[in-house]
Amino acid sequence: MLKFLVFEDGQPAQRWPIRNPYLVGSDNAAMRATVSLEDGVIVCDKRESGAAALAIQFPVGECGELTLQTCLLPERDHPYILTLELARHRLMMLYSRLEEWIMFDLGEEHPVTKRMHLARKLFIEALCQQQDDPIKADKLSRQCLEVAIDGTEELAVTHAEMLLQKRRATSSIPRYAIGAGISLDQMNERLRAGIQANLDFVAIPTPWKTLVPGQGEYNFTALDNWVEWAVRNRIPIVAGPVISFEPQVLPDWLFIWEHDYETVRDVIYEHVERLVSRYRNAIQTWKVVSGLHVNSHFTFNFEQLMDLTRTTTMLVKKIQPAAKVLVEIRQPFGEYFASNPRSIPPLMYADLLIQGAIQFDALSLKLLMGQAVSGQYTCDLMQISLLIEKYAEFGKPLNLCIGTPSEMVTQEMISVAEDAEPVDPNAGYWRKPWSPLVQSRWLEAVTQIAMSKPYVESVLWNDLCDHQSMDLPLSGLVSEDLQPKPAYRRFGLLRKTLATAPTQTERGVA
Repeated sequence: MLKFLVFEDGQPAQRWPIRNPYLVGSDNAAMRATVSLEDGVIVCDKRESGAAALAIQFPVGECGELTLQTCLLPERDHPYILTLELARHRLMMLYSRLEEWIMFDLGEEHPVTKRMHLARKLFIEALCQQQDDPIKADKLSRQCLEVAIDGTEELAVTHAEMLLQKRRATSSIPRYAIGAGISLDQMNERLRAGIQANLDFVAIPTPWKTLVPGQGEYNFTALDNWVEWAVRNRIPIVAGPVISFEPQVLPDWLFIWEHDYETVRDVIYEHVERLVSRYRNAIQTWKVVSGLHVNSHFTFNFEQLMDLTRTTTMLVKKIQPAAKVLVEIRQPFGEYFASNPRSIPPLMYADLLIQGAIQFDALSLKLLMGQAVSGQYTCDLMQISLLIEKYAEFGKPLNLCIGTPSEMVTQEMISVAEDAEPVDPNAGYWRKPWSPLVQSRWLEAVTQIAMSKPYVESVLWNDLCDHQSMDLPLSGLVSEDLQPKPAYRRFGLLRKTLATAPTQTERGVA
């Protein structure tokens, strides 16, 4: 059992809000545990042995309200001070990145160096006070944490600027680097003109529920319209996901066989075959499966999930050998595994794809932030940079699908089951509460960090235009009445900036 002291207004907290809590083990996978507040102490009752780290949403002054993590800690009777352990982990992250990225020579006047020195000073002072005056130690640790987060974000941006400059100088920026997703029912010509002017490619969804409203009853009208338009205007397409177990895209009739794996596999095989065969001359890049590892709506086991991934990717390659096949990782931080024993941790799933010799060409990481549902709580820029590097270790090219809202998401906007408990809408925010300007600045920072990595091929904004059925409400670059937000203009400017550099030889959608 792990315990953490938390304070509020200089006193032990009595009603401190616990948001997005989960434990992380030494293998970077979430651990099953019960996290609660008891008399000013966060109590983490683990169901597994070994050291663990606590991840939890925490307000960090000017840096925002973010999901942060402690170091791996052993169990002990005396509680840790939460802010001190969060600061310890962040300071360790700052030093390890400076060493890993060989950036200790930034100079004494560089903002990163100044923040590093100040954070270290505050942390040492907090350590000296933790026994005699835990309240003062908490205050110093909060200051240290804010300075250290600021330092790591500054470091992530500085590192990205250096790598992006090198990537431009070596002509290794992909030709199709910037794209956005659309909704099938948004066929407005003004929207399409914006795609032609400001994007390198378009992501066209293939929601099973829309394409096959009744078993065997296919309706390709809207999809045909979008595909024909993109082909006619020579705009590369990323289509899919072909198969996803998210309830908003699964046909209602499929749940009849939710406990019958063999039947579901046969139905999936038939659907993939029909869809890919129809568009194989128009679509060169398929996002074949998305989020099967999360497995939050079916009772399939580990082997069945991997079999579905293998079967579907192999089928696409059989029908269209030259197609580029993507496998999408949803909720890439993996907190869902703490509450769903039928799921597979995302890093383990990626490793199994490689070890199992599954036929795919690249990984897609879907990273949405700003909504109080699993996988969409807010993290900082350094966490995003390190996440990308973790998935790069598997040796496959990466494609990022990102999104944040242009204003704070309310409880009414969050999609939950009718009989579910009310949802606390506080999913955190980056720097300041979500607004059109914050969305724009976040887009710019994350896009530059992603495109600076030599193994990242593209950045896709999840939804170009706001609509009712989007994964993350209000996260479009254009409002429903087709008014562009600041992020739309920023995305187009980034695309032009990248396009001014020599690019790689055309080799399909990146």
